[in-house]
Amino acid sequence: MISARTAFRISVGAAVLVLLVSIYFAIIAPVACGGLARGYAPVVAEELARTTADLHAIFGDPGACRSAIAAKLNLVTWVDSLVFIPAYGAFLLFFFLGMVTRDEQASLIGFLFGAIAVVADYGENICLFQVTAAPDVAGVALMLLPWATGIKWVFLGLCGMMGGAVLLEKGGENYPAVAACGLALMGSILGVVNPHLFAQYLPDAIALSWLVFLVVAVRGAFFSAVAQLEVEDGAA
Repeated sequence: MISARTAFRISVGAAVLVLLVSIYFAIIAPVACGGLARGYAPVVAEELARTTADLHAIFGDPGACRSAIAAKLNLVTWVDSLVFIPAYGAFLLFFFLGMVTRDEQASLIGFLFGAIAVVADYGENICLFQVTAAPDVAGVALMLLPWATGIKWVFLGLCGMMGGAVLLEKGGENYPAVAACGLALMGSILGVVNPHLFAQYLPDAIALSWLVFLVVAVRGAFFSAVAQLEVEDGAA
């Protein structure tokens, strides 16, 4: 079986790719053509759209602006499918593999939750391509989109919760990290239940738990190795 140190190193490498793609997404971020609330990213707004009115706030009326934002959203969805989802999937899955030595049951549950989120994310993207192509049509894709999106976000929140559960075993020193992981689940539930009020904060809530995971993975990948070498040198 893969060692914890190797798993953490793969997780850290994947996290670097996640960060790079996130920066790319920020650079090419589309601007809404309709009356979308200020500060509400069109990419997240489309994921959490429930009605054609929600889509109209993103795409506006037919015309050049709609064509431009549709092209950008499709680009985001393609990059998401080909790069971002595999990257964050590897980050999460190898993180939990690295945590198996600390709490096998909770880590394997976290691994399963991460896998479910990844599968749901691909289902979401299939729906997004269809919705982007016909934002005025309340078709099957728009009907299925909330289910795929809801499963993805909630299970990402559950990943945060399970990561926090593993860290909780260390005691008081990890309480702030555990609280940050708990916010991921709370944020995902609130964002899915009431997108109009909370969806714009949803990615930040998940990112907070990922930041905790990254710190743990970096320590497990590199600093624990240094500590082990010091122990071996002392014994020699």
